[in-house]
Amino acid sequence: MQQLRVQLDASALDEVEALLLSCGALSLCLEEDGVSNPIFEPPIGDHPLWPKLYISALFEHLIAAELSIKALAHHAQVGTQVLLETIDETDWQAKFQQQFNAKHYGKLWVYPSWQENPAPEGISLKLDPGLAFGTGKHPTTDLCLHWLGKQDLAQVSVLDFGCGSGILALAAAKLGAQPVVAIDIDPQALRATKQNRAANDISPDQVYVATANDIVGQRFSVVVANILAGPLVELRDQFVTLLLPKGELILSGILSSQVNDIKAAYSEHFDLVSVKIQEDWARIAYKLS
Repeated sequence: MQQLRVQLDASALDEVEALLLSCGALSLCLEEDGVSNPIFEPPIGDHPLWPKLYISALFEHLIAAELSIKALAHHAQVGTQVLLETIDETDWQAKFQQQFNAKHYGKLWVYPSWQENPAPEGISLKLDPGLAFGTGKHPTTDLCLHWLGKQDLAQVSVLDFGCGSGILALAAAKLGAQPVVAIDIDPQALRATKQNRAANDISPDQVYVATANDIVGQRFSVVVANILAGPLVELRDQFVTLLLPKGELILSGILSSQVNDIKAAYSEHFDLVSVKIQEDWARIAYKLS
């Protein structure tokens, strides 16, 4: 295995991520410049609030890593610190796996496949970290899982809007929600959700994976949307049409500094229930007026 570590300006993150992935990077890890504070498998479009950072990319073959170095050489916002090293695959895998442990969300446990099920007689969801999609480790996903884990979802209809890995839809199904629908505009996200659904022995009837066009006219008791603040503002009217009367809307992917923008946009049609902050990220719960 080859690990390429590059210093760059945060403003260049999207472009550099895309370049590394196009050259064959198997995984990415972000670290603040000079601080040991890694973010493994960062969600696409999720920007740490760091001016300078390091991005580490793992490649299976040396030629792919060298191709990345050549491509990065023409990038003005990439620093001079570019380090390529050969690492033992077993050591890297162990380091990676140490970052993820089983976590408890009310009635629900979420755990990676390399660990024992912490609640074999209870409610558990097996989900491995994957590039760009939620695993419960990011605060926004964590906030949504905590909300779901505290609800009585038996026979409650739930829509996971922008499902990514499908973690929120699958968690809702494990907690008794029915029917559950997971939608996304990204085909890779839909494939990941289907794979995670199968890995947890959840049937397609329990969690229906689709696009927005497939659910026109359907309404739900709960809609969970863990995306970004900009799209959430634009989607307000669509959420009105997706919710049943007095339905609950859970929004995340919002920086704490953006909460007032969301409140202003949702003051019409929705009643504010709660705001929860975790590590500069927010979850906002609403009820349809």
